[in-house]
Amino acid sequence: MIYRKWSLFSSTVVIWGGIASLGLAQFFLFGGKEKLQAYLCREGEKLRQQDRETMAAERRA
Repeated sequence: MIYRKWSLFSSTVVIWGGIASLGLAQFFLFGGKEKLQAYLCREGEKLRQQDRETMAAERRA
């Protein structure tokens, strides 16, 4: 049997881990966090408005 320091599985894990690390670094370095937070605030406000409309419609009925 041939001894290998890196198996195919572990090298795949290392490659995907490197890609994930690069993605996270870009997310934090290039302002992705602030953009995501702003997006979530807008979506949350839309959902709250929809809930208010639904509750108002239920009260009228």
